[in-house]
Amino acid sequence: MCKRKVISLAEVKLEEFLRVVGEIFPNQINVEEGEHQYDEYLGHREVWDDFSSIDKEKVQTVVMQFLNKWQCRLPYKYASELTEALRKVEPLLKPLRNLSIEDADLLASVNVEGKTIKVLELIEQVFSIVQRVKAGRRTVGFTATSKILHMAIPTFFVMCDEKIRKAYGCEGNAAGYGNFMLRMSILARDLLTQAKGNKGIILSCSKWKGRTLARLLDNFNYTKFTRKKA
Repeated sequence: MCKRKVISLAEVKLEEFLRVVGEIFPNQINVEEGEHQYDEYLGHREVWDDFSSIDKEKVQTVVMQFLNKWQCRLPYKYASELTEALRKVEPLLKPLRNLSIEDADLLASVNVEGKTIKVLELIEQVFSIVQRVKAGRRTVGFTATSKILHMAIPTFFVMCDEKIRKAYGCEGNAAGYGNFMLRMSILARDLLTQAKGNKGIILSCSKWKGRTLARLLDNFNYTKFTRKKA
């Protein structure tokens, strides 16, 4: 059996990152439409910024509608189960809501309802609760969960699909997503180092305004590994 090639973070050079995100990503089929949808649903901050009182209607019309437009194919009849899970994870998300992928220390500890827990462990707990939600014969799953979390905290969580996680050597479970987030944290910091601390150079390469570095990491990964267009 052949072993799949796992990308080395040291291989990602700033020049390549800027070229892929700024020049190749915008010219792919359906990307323009996808980015408009992203902006539309990202704008529903009344939903994404606090899940503590989210209701079934908002889950159906915002969360699940966004996921299904992005090919996650979740049956709307399971909105109640997803609503309950999102309410459950809000206390765990709260300490993460001011973090960014380029600045956060994932091995640092935070206080959650009187308990001390590492950020990385918190990521895995949140991911596991959402990923396990039943959606017919399967669960919400890895890709959809990463998309939900990114929309909840777009400065911090990075979207990920099967091809991307495999390229980084990550499994399709909560620990695998934690591993992926560690790698994205390292990559984000390295890109900033290569840019001599000038984050504006990185963010300005995107055709779309207001993008976070967490979002641009997904643009890069999607182009290079999902579409294989680098």
